Amino acid sequence: MKIGMMCLWNAANGPSIHAELLGRAWVKLSHQLKIFSSQKHPDARPTFQKDEDFVIRHFRVDEVIPFTRATSFDPSPLLNEEYEIFVAQNVERLPAEKLLEVFPQIKKKAVTVQVVHEGKAPEDPLYYQFDWDAIVCFDQRYKDYLVKSFPVERIHMISYPYHPLKLGNKKEARRELRLPQDEKIVFSFGFRSKDVISALPYLNELTQEYPLRYVVIANPESKLDELHQAKKKYNFIDLKVKALPLDELYDYLYASDVLLIHRESSQKYPAVVSSSVCQLLGSGCPILFHHSNYVELHGNEIIKYRDFEDMKTKLIELFQGK
Repeated sequence: MKIGMMCLWNAANGPSIHAELLGRAWVKLSHQLKIFSSQKHPDARPTFQKDEDFVIRHFRVDEVIPFTRATSFDPSPLLNEEYEIFVAQNVERLPAEKLLEVFPQIKKKAVTVQVVHEGKAPEDPLYYQFDWDAIVCFDQRYKDYLVKSFPVERIHMISYPYHPLKLGNKKEARRELRLPQDEKIVFSFGFRSKDVISALPYLNELTQEYPLRYVVIANPESKLDELHQAKKKYNFIDLKVKALPLDELYDYLYASDVLLIHRESSQKYPAVVSSSVCQLLGSGCPILFHHSNYVELHGNEIIKYRDFEDMKTKLIELFQGK
């Protein structure tokens, strides 16, 4: 099957992660894939992963507020490449105006599918002008608002995919990353520095009981001032600033005792999914996640904590092998 997909790609971003999990699985199944992606986009935080030969970068977006519009857009890849199915990921963050101009030609040659990542009904009026053959969302929370604007028979719920199981060796990973073998390692990564900062006083209390190292890998596009100040205050923080390709990210997970994600519920978006959980559960590293709407549909595959005291309790249980 020949599939074209318009999306962010090789970016530290939830829709990109979803597209990559799907796209690479399709390639393994011998489908022919073409990715239509951005040269630049505010959401495309770097991962330094090398683009595959099937990736075509042909548009640029500089602003997504109030609406996403292209700074530059070459329609020729969408018009000239061959595909039987056209998939668009997170349309609210794609250059809708330019895509709409070529959408009639796309529909003449392909079945069109929208994958919904938007956490609430978008405000951009162009979002509702696309005549999709099918609309895919992750769960009922998304469907609840979609049925108000699109035919219900076109809406399909398909869960966010997971990275395949890919286990590693803790001792080998620590040796390769030059991390100590005799410390408890808590790991966090990403671009939300405030999620890290808020947990530090409580992790500091655990250093009185355990030799603890908090490995934090901050994306280069993060706000770093608070993290640098925190490192001066707390000597158990091992802070690195770099983009993480997926293979290296998995190496850090293999080396760690737990992945800590402290994220409060989104007040702006009622429908949200943790792409990090779906991308990283396959490492086998325990995931400790603050109880929020990002993980309200997850069960015992992750460990949830109510507040920071509960976080400490859960960490101690993990350190003790319970």
